[in-house]
Amino acid sequence: IFVTKMLRPTTSCSHLSHHHSLCFDRTYDYSVVCPGPNLNMIVGANGTGKSSIVCAICLGLAGKTAILGRGDKVGLYVKRGFPKGSIEIELCKNGGKVVINREIHVENNQSLWMLNGRHCNQKAVEEEVKALHIQVSNLCQFLPQEKVGEFAKMSKIELLEATEKSVGPPEMYEYHCELKNFRNKERELENVVKERANFLEKAKQRNERNKHDVNRYYEKKRHLDVIELLEKKKPWVEYETTRKELEGIKRERDEAKRQLAALKQAQAPMLRKIQEIDNQLKPTEAQIKAKCKQKQDQLDRKHKEIEDIKQTLKLKQMEEEDHQKRISNTRRTINDLKEELAKVGDQPDVTPQINAINVELRRNQEERAKIEGDKADLRRERDNLYAECRSDDMNNLLNAKEEKLRDRHRDTHAALQWLRQNKNQFTGNVHEPMMLVINVREHRFAKYVETHISFHDLRAFVFQKKDDMEKFMTEVRDKMNLKVNSISAPEESCSRRPPSRNIESMRRFGFFTYLREMFDAPDEVMSYLCHQYKVHDVPVGNDQTKAMIKTVIEEPYLKVLYTTEERYTVKRSFYSNKISTSNSAVQPSQYLTITVDAEEKQQLEQQLKVKYSGVKAQTKLISDAAALDRRDNELLAEKKHLSEQKCNHLEQRKVRLTEHCKGLLKKAKSICKMQYDESLPEDLRNAFNKLPDTLDEIDAMLNEERSRAECFTGLSESVVEEYNRREQEINNLEKELEEKSNALNTYRQNISEAKERWLNPLKQLVEQINGKFSDFFRSIQCAGEVDLHAENEEEYDKYGIRIRVKFHSSTQLHELTAYHQSGGERSVSTMLYLMALQELNRCPFRVVDEINQGMDPVNERRVFDIVVRTACKETTSQYFFITPKLLQNLQYAEEMTILCVHNGPQMLSPNQWNERTFIERCLQKNAQT
Repeated sequence: IFVTKMLRPTTSCSHLSHHHSLCFDRTYDYSVVCPGPNLNMIVGANGTGKSSIVCAICLGLAGKTAILGRGDKVGLYVKRGFPKGSIEIELCKNGGKVVINREIHVENNQSLWMLNGRHCNQKAVEEEVKALHIQVSNLCQFLPQEKVGEFAKMSKIELLEATEKSVGPPEMYEYHCELKNFRNKERELENVVKERANFLEKAKQRNERNKHDVNRYYEKKRHLDVIELLEKKKPWVEYETTRKELEGIKRERDEAKRQLAALKQAQAPMLRKIQEIDNQLKPTEAQIKAKCKQKQDQLDRKHKEIEDIKQTLKLKQMEEEDHQKRISNTRRTINDLKEELAKVGDQPDVTPQINAINVELRRNQEERAKIEGDKADLRRERDNLYAECRSDDMNNLLNAKEEKLRDRHRDTHAALQWLRQNKNQFTGNVHEPMMLVINVREHRFAKYVETHISFHDLRAFVFQKKDDMEKFMTEVRDKMNLKVNSISAPEESCSRRPPSRNIESMRRFGFFTYLREMFDAPDEVMSYLCHQYKVHDVPVGNDQTKAMIKTVIEEPYLKVLYTTEERYTVKRSFYSNKISTSNSAVQPSQYLTITVDAEEKQQLEQQLKVKYSGVKAQTKLISDAAALDRRDNELLAEKKHLSEQKCNHLEQRKVRLTEHCKGLLKKAKSICKMQYDESLPEDLRNAFNKLPDTLDEIDAMLNEERSRAECFTGLSESVVEEYNRREQEINNLEKELEEKSNALNTYRQNISEAKERWLNPLKQLVEQINGKFSDFFRSIQCAGEVDLHAENEEEYDKYGIRIRVKFHSSTQLHELTAYHQSGGERSVSTMLYLMALQELNRCPFRVVDEINQGMDPVNERRVFDIVVRTACKETTSQYFFITPKLLQNLQYAEEMTILCVHNGPQMLSPNQWNERTFIERCLQKNAQT
């Protein structure tokens, strides 16, 4: 039961605990309202002060002024001309009652509160009101006159929240708020997981792209490590070579002494040997003639297939003449030896001459062996060339480069096969490995191009678009686990970039072209090589360039250049402008010498013919072998003449090499940072065993490793540091992503449980409201429905209650809005919805102020009947229905309380009013009428 004392200008008040009606003045000084427990009809003309009761209820229960919509300051609700006013509200509850007093001061808009006769603050009153489930801010409980129109304007979401607070169990709205918070946090976690996943994927892609540079850095470091080991081993090889040379000198000295002694005793045997030679020479001529005839017969039997066979016959005849001359020379040598034997002991030290003779003898022997080998090789080559010229199998060269690629790097060859079968997956141009698409214009140019471009890039695939490259690497590297290289061409083509100098201005140094002009390649490949290797700006020269190299390297615009057989790199100090150069040998081509187009095929055939002509010309040089034999005889004689002098020379040289060995050993240990008495460490010994053992091989390998290391430009340790840093970052991201994903799954489980706690009871509640609401509409020959509406079941902040009504049989159900229905229809719908909530009875009272405005008489009567029937039940909550008028002949109930509000100058004060006298006076007046 609810009792209220109205706003008044004085601080004193009286309290009435029984139920009665009061007549009020237009402006209240003091009034008391005693409502009934069920339906309270507050009736009075407009302006009499009916809504003042609503204001007193709201403000006395610590409601905000915004709820009333009449003024934003609480002082405005005190009677004009008075400094303060007060409200007293008595709330009846099980086990007792609650009395709330509020005193409002106009000057500062402040309030003094009392709860059950004790002073308190506003928060204590709010907590007491909340404990009794009173919600004056909820339009489903408290609907002032100024807020009637706003009820229809409430969104579905707002209506759901108001209904939950009004008739739902206390925890329902809390569960709803919890779900919305859970959903917001779930979204945050989903966004975090998605963001981390995207960031992780991009980090992996970036690191995968940088992995190529890291591999190149480590490969360069491997070359540098090999160079370091070679430079350490080289002095040891020099030392070992010199030591072996010293041992050889010792043995040679001992042998020379022995030979000298033997020569002094060899005069008699030498004469016998001369006689034997004379006897051997006689059958030699006949044997040579027979052999020549045999060769001639063989040539005849072959039907003179090759013209060069005749030349061979002539050569054999020339050999016969040579033998004759050799016989004569041998005889002269024997005579010379006889004369020299007597003079051996008197000759000065001629060790250098003997060494020179030995060198020349070895060279002649090697040359003779080479010439003999060349004879056989030339004959074989001549036959092969004929066969090559006649062969139609030239097209087999088309696969030669690919075979070399497969032998050298099978992963790249496997990726090539995949690419040829899946080229339709790519949107831009995709080129096979460079070594297959680069075509040198002349064979002699191949060695320069191949020296300048690293093998890693020669076997690399070239892509016009980065997306295609990433797709390709995902397939062949990630899925097929192949180790391949790929390159993305520059976005802006560099293939036609001009050189820094016109080649004509450089011809005075022997330069005749740039590397770019030596070969052809697709535009994207050429663009990359111009960008990365500057092939458009690397000149190639000849022997003239080599001869004047000191002048050439002074030119400031030259960084890398080639001579006939060497590659030069020129560096200029940033601080001192001092020039430093390094050079390495240009190695023969292994991959690019094979060209396979039709024009090249024709050129190759022509070259074979030219080469055959060259072979014919070279066979004429074989006649030089006879001259070598003659020179041998002369050198043998001179060697024997100088043998005695050799011994002394070998003894001077032994001493010199001994000192040289000591110096080389000291140098080798110093380079390896060893003590002089320290032996070679085992780790260095094992590393040295894997390297070449001769100086020539070490120098060649050093040049090769330096050339390869120089190809890896623009790489530093920061590339590896950045790669490792990002790898750690990726690991951390993966752990964080796993933690966030687990948290998200846990959150989703909590949401699922909270959803069950909230949604099932809510659905039941809405079904109950819908049943009542539909029944009410059917009772007025209309249709209405209430349902729980959600476009997305997981968006808990978007759930709402949708009211749909139909007032005419010719129309469909339409959602209740501020625009679709008339004002009267909205009032009917609002009233019936509130009545549908009435019987659920969670709130202690409801207030509806002038909601019947705009209703037609028929609907107003129907709604009134529903209000009376529903609000007068014993199980329903207290109801305040405020209206300026009532229709005649309405059906009233005994449980109703009628509170009439009057005003005017003749009004009695509240303490003078007598209800019984007023009724008797009305009955008498009616009887007289």
